[in-house]
Amino acid sequence: MMEEYAVVVGGMNMDICGMPAERPLMRDSNIGQIKQSIGGVGQNIAQNVTRLGFPVSLITVYGDDLYGYQMQKECQRNGVSLEKAQQIKERNSAVYLFVTDETGDMLVGVNEMNICELITPEFLEQRLDHINHAKLCIVDANLSEQAIAYLAENVTVPLLADPVSITKAKRIKPYLSAFDTLKPNRLEAELFTGVKIDTIADAKKAAQIMLDQGVKNVFISLGKDGILGANQSQMLHVSPFKTKIVNANGAGDCTMAAICWCRCHDIDSLQRIGWITQAAASLALESPRSVPEITPEKLDQKLTQVLLAN
Repeated sequence: MMEEYAVVVGGMNMDICGMPAERPLMRDSNIGQIKQSIGGVGQNIAQNVTRLGFPVSLITVYGDDLYGYQMQKECQRNGVSLEKAQQIKERNSAVYLFVTDETGDMLVGVNEMNICELITPEFLEQRLDHINHAKLCIVDANLSEQAIAYLAENVTVPLLADPVSITKAKRIKPYLSAFDTLKPNRLEAELFTGVKIDTIADAKKAAQIMLDQGVKNVFISLGKDGILGANQSQMLHVSPFKTKIVNANGAGDCTMAAICWCRCHDIDSLQRIGWITQAAASLALESPRSVPEITPEKLDQKLTQVLLAN
């Protein structure tokens, strides 16, 4: 394994995306495009961080079906280490099926992620030494609550969390104090705090509640309203970069990867992190794939372009 690396513990699946050419007709067949690519919140974050130049070890499980072998090959091609992952015999790999509207914004998704239940505390215990020698560990909430509890109690390096969805965020909620960094979206932050977020002031109130619960760094992704970064010293709102949306799926994962990348490079300025996350999200929104062709050079170009324009 590499000398310095990040660990991601979470889901890997095959994404199947349907994109109608025109405004979709409900309960009918629509002409459009169907695209397939490797996905999963954990894998997407891992691939984004790797593309940004920091080595990542992805701890996950996948099946021995066609999708599993495709994902294994793609991880190898993209430089994501599966050394501590496990291919499970006679199991189907996870699949995420989603349909967008004609603008690329997601209408509906269906995920089959039950293979992630095999990431048990016993499975993680065998890999704990590997995790605790990493620069940091990112957890996605596709894991079971038992697995999240094990990591919360036993990981000694900074622990970062992506709640994934409102339903899955409930698995993280009891263990917030164990997390160094949390990146919820608006709805997930409302779940964690009970605060209805309609304004930036509401987001700041929610962020303070999470900080008071023990989280050291909070980044609330606000979609079209940008991102709010907060720690016990400062709160800062950064507006989104103007961009043409091709596909909204994956922007949140790219944002989390940008936060991880900043942490791996000891960038602690909320302003700088906010700009980097919005540049990364902009690149993701402009890409038809769940993981954009992101590089440090493209990130710098986007930052320079937007900041000079302002």
